[in-house]
Amino acid sequence: MRKGFYLILILLFPSIIFLIFSLGEHHVTKMGSYGSYQVQENGDTIYKPVPDLVLVDHDGNELSMEGLRGKPVLFDFYTFPCDEACRKKGVTLVNYLNDVAEKEKWMVLSVCVDSAVSQSDVKQLKNDHLPEMQSWKFVSAKNQKELEAFLQYAFVNTQRLESLSQIPSKDFMLIDQQGVIREYFDSRIHKENKKLQDAIKLLLKEPFMTWKEVKK
Repeated sequence: MRKGFYLILILLFPSIIFLIFSLGEHHVTKMGSYGSYQVQENGDTIYKPVPDLVLVDHDGNELSMEGLRGKPVLFDFYTFPCDEACRKKGVTLVNYLNDVAEKEKWMVLSVCVDSAVSQSDVKQLKNDHLPEMQSWKFVSAKNQKELEAFLQYAFVNTQRLESLSQIPSKDFMLIDQQGVIREYFDSRIHKENKKLQDAIKLLLKEPFMTWKEVKK
């Protein structure tokens, strides 16, 4: 009888430890940020959001970076016609994000790097991927120079790429609810799947979390 009790206690020990810590206050390491920033007098670092950019989605609706504030947004950039690399990135997004919950609280934007692409072509791309995933929109920019300034800030100024000639790149880019770039994800690496899912979930919880200091 006593041996059975000890065996049960040993088996339950990991669950007991998890329960004890889960009832306490959570402290997690904060995600990084990218882009231009200012250091305030109190020492806080404030990062600049991405430049404003007016987009038109596959249904003809206009979107802007200002209007998307309050939601994490994952960006995917593609060329048209959608070549093999473009299609693979689309399939990757479906596999990575279709099972992530609370889809109404975050968004995916697949942005054509050529603003001259037609709305009908953009709509066809949407229909070829995952039409029922309403948080995923295929879009084009209203102004090519505005798009290039956005890409310059997002990829060249952050030293992710050397020049705009390398766009579209292999990367997905995630911005937070304030429009600040928080992470890049390599679409070619399968292990980025969990990292991307966790990053979106973390940004949704971030306003309610306490960050721990990272020891240097």
